Formats: sequence, structure tokens, C-alpha cells
Amino acid sequence: MDENKKIDFVLPWVDGADPVWLAEKHKYESGGLVEPRAGGEANADCRYRDCGLLRYWFRAVDRFAPWANRVYFVTCGQKPDWLDESNPKLRLVNHTEYIPAEHLPTFHSDTIELNLHRLTDLSERFVLFNDDMFLLRPAKPEDFFRDGLPVIPCDLGLPRWIGCSPASRVVVNNGGVLKLGLDVERLVWKNIRKFADVRALGLGRAAKNVISFAVNKMWIPGTFGHLPLPHLKSTFDEIWRSQPTILERTSRSRFRIDDGVSHWLACAWDMVLGRFYPSNENRIGETFVLEEGNLDRVCSAIRRQAYRQICINDTERIADPERCFAEVASAFEAILPDKSSFEK
Repeated sequence: MDENKKIDFVLPWVDGADPVWLAEKHKYESGGLVEPRAGGEANADCRYRDCGLLRYWFRAVDRFAPWANRVYFVTCGQKPDWLDESNPKLRLVNHTEYIPAEHLPTFHSDTIELNLHRLTDLSERFVLFNDDMFLLRPAKPEDFFRDGLPVIPCDLGLPRWIGCSPASRVVVNNGGVLKLGLDVERLVWKNIRKFADVRALGLGRAAKNVISFAVNKMWIPGTFGHLPLPHLKSTFDEIWRSQPTILERTSRSRFRIDDGVSHWLACAWDMVLGRFYPSNENRIGETFVLEEGNLDRVCSAIRRQAYRQICINDTERIADPERCFAEVASAFEAILPDKSSFEK
């Protein structure tokens, strides 16, 4: 494949039940080494829980995105027994390969994601997944990149939950870094046609973007949905060179913190600079916060392949996680029954 057209998939993963990993995590928690800014919600046990769905992630990639160049499976050295390491498309990545030693061990997803540009063999264009994000239908490279530029969900509306969750505070922090590093107002007006692209966004979203920016000026919010996001590796390098202090502080924290930033910053940075194609995440997929009350809806959506992409967000509100995820696995088994090339 042409080097300029290669698209890698990146999947960070952790087995939160691994006793060796747990012992190290508890050492930093109980030893008073957890930063006081670390939010309890952001570091709840469910954030590290392996739900037994990983093999279906690989099966979906094999079936629905066979064009993906390589899969970078990023862990602290863990790997499931069934994973076939001989697959030429699989690249096992240990945190020690690319995260500076002074920041390890880390239990912080933002640290793991914000330093990915340090992987020298990672392609310039890559799609970042979480292990709760799945493809449900055939995907095309153009779903993620067009003319070499990332296809990014474009929604400039102010989040209703500002200040109410760790994620919302990170969004605010991302916006602050944009203001420090870029002339946001001038650049967005320069590229306003992308933010107001009716064909890509729909009339309602396009109008909302223009009105929101006219009112909020330099405010560029966004969680960009909880679905796979395309990135340019060079953008991470650019942000690190422009604003190293905040990224270093985030990476230095071993657990998630409220005053850090996330990889959403890279999406926002590219948007401000006009290096993107706009999309409406509501046309792409759906995020389900998994609870007992919506388990049937989640399983039905999977079986019907109701969306191109789906996120199944784990929560502490599941009374019986083992039963719950067994039902979700059964739904995936119905549409992805065959082993992937990544399985022994």
C-alpha cells in the first residue's frame, strides 16, 4: 500500500483483573502516590475492566475493515492467551516502547494516547479506538480519511454538562490549550465553510455551529462523540512542540486528572486549522451507557447491525456484569461467529 494512504488502527487495552497489574496499581493508590486531582469517577474499577468482548473487536476489524494496514495493540505487556502474535498485521506495543520512563507505570489513558506519536513505525494516519468501540458494518477508508485529512465529528454546541464531569473539564482544558496555541477565532472564520457544510452535517447541525461560534467566539468544545477517531500523527507532534507544559503535566499523572487534556485536543487542533472533513456523529454510530435497563436495546442494536459503529460504555451501575456482558457477547457471536486471523 502507498505509504501516504496507509491507515493503522490503534487499540489500547488493559486486563484490570490481572493480579500483577492490580498489585502495582494498588501500590500507587494506597501509597499516597495518587495525585489529589485524580477524579474517583474517572478512575473507577469499571474503567479498567475487561468485558470479554475483545475477540469480537478483532473479528469486526477482519471482516469490516480488511484494508486496515496494521493493528497496534497497546498494553503494559499484557495479552490474551488466544491472540495470534504471528499475524503480520498485528503489532504488539508495550508502554515502555514509547512512553517516557519517568511516566511509567501509568494507569492513565490520556498518557497512553497523547504519546502515540512517539511510535516511529506508526503511520501518519491512524484511527484510535477504545476497547468498547466496535465496527458493526463494512467500513471504507473514506469513513475515516478523505484526501489524507481526518473525518471529524463537527459540533460546536456548548456541552450541557460543563463542570459536572471529569470529561467536561478536560473539554474545557482542551479549549484553553487551543487559545494558547492558535488564533482560533481568525482560523475558524477562515474555514467556516467546513463548520457549516450542510451536506456533511445536516442543516440543523451546520446552523448550530455557525450560531454557536458567533456567540462563543474562541470556544471550540467537543468530546467528538465516543466513537473511533482518526488522527494525524504529525498533529500530536505539533501540539507537543507548541504546548509541552500541559501535555507533560497530563502525562506525568499516573491516574486520570481533572486538569489535564486528552486526544480530543488533536481533533480540535486539526479542526481549527481546517485540516479535516466534517461529519455528524449521529450518522455514524451510537454510544450506549450500559445499564441493566438498556441491555436488550444494546443487544438488539448489535444483532440488527443497526449502526456502522457502536460504543458500549461500561459503568458501575451494572448489578451483574458477568451476566450482562455474556448477553452482549452472545449478540456479537450472532453476527461475528468466525475466528479472525488474529486468533489462534
